[in-house]
Amino acid sequence: MRRILALSVVGSMVLACDHGTNGEVEHGHTYGPEGDHQQEGDVLPATVVTATEFAPEFIQHATGVEIIPDVYSGLQSPSNTFTHEGNFGPLLFGESIRSFYIRLEPGMFLAEHPHPTESLVFTVSGRWVLCSEGKRQVMEAGSTFHFASNAPTGWESPFPEGAFLYIVKQFDEGLDYESYTSDIRDLADQLDQEMSEGSVFYYHQLPPDHEAIRFAREHNPEFDEILAGGDGQKE
Repeated sequence: MRRILALSVVGSMVLACDHGTNGEVEHGHTYGPEGDHQQEGDVLPATVVTATEFAPEFIQHATGVEIIPDVYSGLQSPSNTFTHEGNFGPLLFGESIRSFYIRLEPGMFLAEHPHPTESLVFTVSGRWVLCSEGKRQVMEAGSTFHFASNAPTGWESPFPEGAFLYIVKQFDEGLDYESYTSDIRDLADQLDQEMSEGSVFYYHQLPPDHEAIRFAREHNPEFDEILAGGDGQKE
């Protein structure tokens, strides 16, 4: 059983506000007459927080408000890490939720396996295949799905453009940018070892009659070009 660091990728910034009548908002404050409600204390100018070895660049727009203008910028961040399960990188970490991305390269295949924590997954761009209980679904830009804790899921990347996924999870106590990125790098080393021992991470490692290959050919007539690419598709 493999953990995908559930690490345990737009989102879905899972912000939900339930507005009442009289301008009241059930998440704890009321609007000012001009909609100018702000927190107490000095108002500081917006600040760019530069990328580090472990975290992406973001804008500290206001107290408790962070912005990443372009989630794709994470792929150029020092915190981006290639693994045989995709390129991983952190995005924004909040009080009780965190977000990260996975870039699936053409030709990648990840068999179904359970994850210890639930996730919301949004497809920012590209196409890929979600597999659960042996059932496959093509996911495209704009699609989203949820999986519950310990629900087995896998992904397959049979299309030439690959896919960019934005994932939101509950925050794990004690997790920060450094520990997240360090765990991902440990995962990359672990998966290198597993692949050297025969674990499957790419279509070309599957038997020719595997259902994933049949499904891929059905939905991508040019899939054999992806298959011939082997595992040399990383960016």
